[in-house]
Amino acid sequence: MTTSTVDSAALARDNHTRTRWHWQVQAELMKVRTTRLWWIYLVGVVVFTAWALLRNGATHHYELYPPLDQFPPDERAEAAARAVTAATPAGHAAIAADMLTSGQFLGVLLALLLGVLIVTNEYGQQTAAATFLTNPHRGSVVVAKMVAAGAFAVLFWAISTIIDVIVTPFYLNSQHASTPLTGWVPVRSVLLSLLAYVMWAVFGVGLGSLFRNQVGAVVVAMVVYLGGVVTALGLVNLIYLVYHHMWVLKAAVIAPAVASLVMSTPGRAFDGAPAQWVGLLVMTGYTLLFATVGAVRLRRRDI
Repeated sequence: MTTSTVDSAALARDNHTRTRWHWQVQAELMKVRTTRLWWIYLVGVVVFTAWALLRNGATHHYELYPPLDQFPPDERAEAAARAVTAATPAGHAAIAADMLTSGQFLGVLLALLLGVLIVTNEYGQQTAAATFLTNPHRGSVVVAKMVAAGAFAVLFWAISTIIDVIVTPFYLNSQHASTPLTGWVPVRSVLLSLLAYVMWAVFGVGLGSLFRNQVGAVVVAMVVYLGGVVTALGLVNLIYLVYHHMWVLKAAVIAPAVASLVMSTPGRAFDGAPAQWVGLLVMTGYTLLFATVGAVRLRRRDI
């Protein structure tokens, strides 16, 4: 049975009513702030960022200074060539960009899961009916949830980026890599990282609207994100073994997780990867699609 609500002209004219959109956004933010979950997520962002900085730092150190005597003879020339490329100004800029976005991979996952839980918590805790009765316009409630998810995604990004900005200059100096952090390549990567956080949070709200079961929604979200990269790249590489055309490798970008990776990676995310703007375009399409599906689904769902 669909629950009906009262929608009157008097209610619409009431300038103090809490059904106005900014009150709805504040209500959604408060729902998250009054739980312990978001503190766990914040701790997760800090831990994942620290781990990613250590991992990326070690990776780039061996990229800049490879222990050639430990490489097989047939691989030494390739390792030396990579070191020469990494030591160029463009190489230093790419390293800076990677360090400044450390923690994004798992941080974005947390933003996605938070977006899912913002919706599914309503049904898990049986507060959906009260939410939609208090706010007669379901469309504005959905938008408020997306804005709240995006706001927390920005917070996750900001915390991770602040840590990265503090650590990266010291790391670059220790590796004798000089490049301005205000250069276009690092700045572009940081801004695209912000966009990735927000897009996945909105994606999560849309995805969560398709499920009533919270555990099922979380599992699907993790499979889409974590399994998406491995599955898509593995599949296209298998096809490429039989059908040698570069567009086959580029086709992996159709998976949202791969599109996000391509979008936020300076240069090429993997062999045969398309340009960053392709990943941005695909990810934008998925975000708009799931935002629309989520809005329609929640407006029509019985409570």
